[in-house]
Amino acid sequence: MAVHGRLHGSEHFVRYASGMLSLRFRLPGREAPLGHWLKSLFPELDRQARRDWVAEGCIRVDGGLVDRPSFECPAGSSVEVTNLSQVHLSALAAICGRPVGQHARWIGLVDEPAWPSGVLRMDGMSDVEFMIGEVRGGLARIQLTGAACSAETMAALLAEAQLPLVADFLHGGLAVIGGLRLSGVDGAAAFDAAEMNWPQEPAWCDQDDTRRLRVSDETARAIGRGHPWILPDRASDSAKRFKPGSVLRVLSRDGQPLAWAHAEGEARLAARVWAAGSDELRQAASIESRVAKAIARRRGLLDSEGTGRTNAFRLIHGEGDDLPGLIVDRLGPLLRVLVTSRASEGIRDRVIAALTAQLPVTPEGEAWSILELLHLRSEGASLFDRVRWLSGGLDRLAGQHVGLEDEGFLVCERGLTFAVDPGWATPRQVRPGYGLFLDQRENRARLDRLATRGGSWLNLFAHTGAFSVSLLAAGAARVTSVDLSAAYLGRIESNLALNQERGVDPIQHESVRSDGRRFLEKLGASERFEGIVLDPPTAAAAGRRFWSLQRDLEPLVRLCVDRLESGGSLLVTQNRIGSPIGLDRVLERAANRAHRSIARLEAAPAGSDHPMRAGFPEGDPFEGWLLELD
Repeated sequence: MAVHGRLHGSEHFVRYASGMLSLRFRLPGREAPLGHWLKSLFPELDRQARRDWVAEGCIRVDGGLVDRPSFECPAGSSVEVTNLSQVHLSALAAICGRPVGQHARWIGLVDEPAWPSGVLRMDGMSDVEFMIGEVRGGLARIQLTGAACSAETMAALLAEAQLPLVADFLHGGLAVIGGLRLSGVDGAAAFDAAEMNWPQEPAWCDQDDTRRLRVSDETARAIGRGHPWILPDRASDSAKRFKPGSVLRVLSRDGQPLAWAHAEGEARLAARVWAAGSDELRQAASIESRVAKAIARRRGLLDSEGTGRTNAFRLIHGEGDDLPGLIVDRLGPLLRVLVTSRASEGIRDRVIAALTAQLPVTPEGEAWSILELLHLRSEGASLFDRVRWLSGGLDRLAGQHVGLEDEGFLVCERGLTFAVDPGWATPRQVRPGYGLFLDQRENRARLDRLATRGGSWLNLFAHTGAFSVSLLAAGAARVTSVDLSAAYLGRIESNLALNQERGVDPIQHESVRSDGRRFLEKLGASERFEGIVLDPPTAAAAGRRFWSLQRDLEPLVRLCVDRLESGGSLLVTQNRIGSPIGLDRVLERAANRAHRSIARLEAAPAGSDHPMRAGFPEGDPFEGWLLELD
């Protein structure tokens, strides 16, 4: 038997008898005066009580205080009612029924999430498994299974995971007439049979004539300069009223068309520009043409063969390829799709369809397997299933003998073999990386030319040792790899063993588990290197200290310069969000301080498969420079 009702019961409200209760909810996708919403949502409250909320300064809409019932609430706006008096509490307790009993199984309605399933977690209670079912108009039926609990507990658990229930007025749910969309279910078979009371109100502002986003003058200027992100500010409309992925017409404050964009709706990012300018949407470059352009940029990599074969590179680089929020890497017969933005929800199926239509098989004639990973922000301790196979899978990959043994999934770069971990084994712990930094491919080739003269090389923050393998294969006499991670050092040894047929001798390599700076400080006074690779993280734990790129990079560069032979080389790279740190100036200062003459200082950017976009430093976080001393 299903039990229906609203969450907010008298027992719950008694806990807030001090008058500090706050209601939080999101209005549906249409504009209407505040008075209309209060009357519709709280019909049992008399008119004077509703007016008191306004007169006493209890109501904020999208963060701003509202002083009159006639205020026109934007579609999808957030409403907060604070400091409710004892009279208000009593009235609300009288109109809100409460579900009876506890259940181990529940069904409810939530805003459609990105996650298909997962585990909800909260301190003091057992985990709850959830699965998303039917979707209508931006809302989704959620099915929950766990230890028996009350409706209040279940609603709080969902809110903690940023999945508030429809009509949960305490935790930011969509405000609709008719009560909380949550039902207790008895028996596993009852899940499919249980029916939901879907609201009549639209959940999102999706009508063509209302999908307009007015932005501030500052944002308009940024769009004019080519910046592809629309950041929220007080002078711009809120994009949270739109379903993620919705196509928006971006207008200036005076109504002039600026661009077309896809809604993101996050606190830090409102939307991503799809096409700048005043043209009609149909005149913007199609998804298929954007994919074709991206493929054309990589044609040389797609056609690589023989001993210099490369089958690991980036096919689509988000905004750099005018396909915002999407990254697609080719890893042998696998296409790894990394979704970094909910704004891509309206395009990514077509992007993958266009990609596989234009590249129906690998250059070797094999069928693609396609793995999608959701690298999206989530709050709280809950775990969401983020990985799914769109095509193919492990059976197909194993059948193609691409190396799924102990050393992992194998790919090639310039004829060398590397083991990578695409992430299918950890579907709830998505990482953007997988053990091979593709953006460093051309820098490895740069150093190969220098390593042909032999000598001893040092690879700091070695990760899984791609530079170490490449240097040994090119002719370095000895390579020392330094990293704090024992797991990474183990993968270096595996990568060395995989490339012995290419002349890589593991005896010429030494792995050292240490912090990079501590390693340099402990070296003997006479120890020098022909070349050093320095590719540190932006921030990381470093033993008992916390490594900070901003604070610790320059002292480390100085130590590296002091350890270079005459004519030695130092490659320094970094990957961080924000403006470049100015590595060329850091290298110049380090050489001057050491009284060493610079023979050459040249940029060492990311590979050509990671295209830059002018006026968008956030989309080009990679910076690299190669220093050669006299």
